[in-house]
Amino acid sequence: MSIQPVDSIVAHQEGTVCTVGMFDGVHRGHQLILQRLQEVAAERGLKPVVVTFDRHPRVVLGHTDNGFRLLTTNEERAWLFAQHGMSHIGDVETVTFTPEVAQQSACEFYKTALKGGLNVKVLLVGYDNMFGNKQRNDFDRLLSMPDVEVIRTEALVCDGVEISSTQIRNRLMAGDIEGANAMLGYRYAVEGNVVHGKGIGRTIEFPTANVELNDPMKAMPKEGVYAVRVRVGETPIDQYGIANWGGRPTLGDERSVLEVHVFGCKEDLYGKTIKVAFDYRIRDISEFGSLDELSRQIGADRERAMKLFGI
Repeated sequence: MSIQPVDSIVAHQEGTVCTVGMFDGVHRGHQLILQRLQEVAAERGLKPVVVTFDRHPRVVLGHTDNGFRLLTTNEERAWLFAQHGMSHIGDVETVTFTPEVAQQSACEFYKTALKGGLNVKVLLVGYDNMFGNKQRNDFDRLLSMPDVEVIRTEALVCDGVEISSTQIRNRLMAGDIEGANAMLGYRYAVEGNVVHGKGIGRTIEFPTANVELNDPMKAMPKEGVYAVRVRVGETPIDQYGIANWGGRPTLGDERSVLEVHVFGCKEDLYGKTIKVAFDYRIRDISEFGSLDELSRQIGADRERAMKLFGI
């Protein structure tokens, strides 16, 4: 995804069908929009284009005091867009989101970036999506403009709830990783580099990789122990394991740390980048009276994870 100011977007002579949004998570609801976008483009003989932003508006406007975090990095969004058909140059236009862009109303953004820049003929939006400054809300005026057709997609429901990035964040914070994954349409994952820890895991026969997360703005699930799948570097092979995300009260450490025990791994992981995908929540963080008790519990966690994975 190339990142550029609004006024540098190059117009498409043939015209475009366009959708606008942050697309954080590129979840199943977003995937429906991307599918419909490409269908409408094929029907009308137009080019399908996604307009997204380099930073979440809440981050730019400073609305992150309540612990707001993102479901996907820019790189992850780009990869997910490509997985759902938006892989060619010009398919995704990433706008530099600035306080000045935040001040634009929907009609102003349409005139500068969409009509003036992309020659939009059809605007496709999600069931509840409205872009533009909320204090200067003129989104409804777009519906009556003669030179653009606005199409809304239907809501996608999962377990009786309309899928949204907010609902997915709520499930992550509640530890409902299976519910979050069902809405995403894939396993929620984080990436980081393996760094040296205290080495206590090896002394109790459960060596762990301490993961230093790449992006502090990336959302994490509720603290606890999870059954996970791990990928090392560029290797496209999943390895099974368990992860402890949170403090380590048995060791007197209250810092939130991601530790991963990869089943049967003999590889030296120090300094390598790994991707940790969360499948199942096993239990809450607990304090044990001794390292022997901790070792027995990790063994039980491993057995439960193996049963959940069917291995």
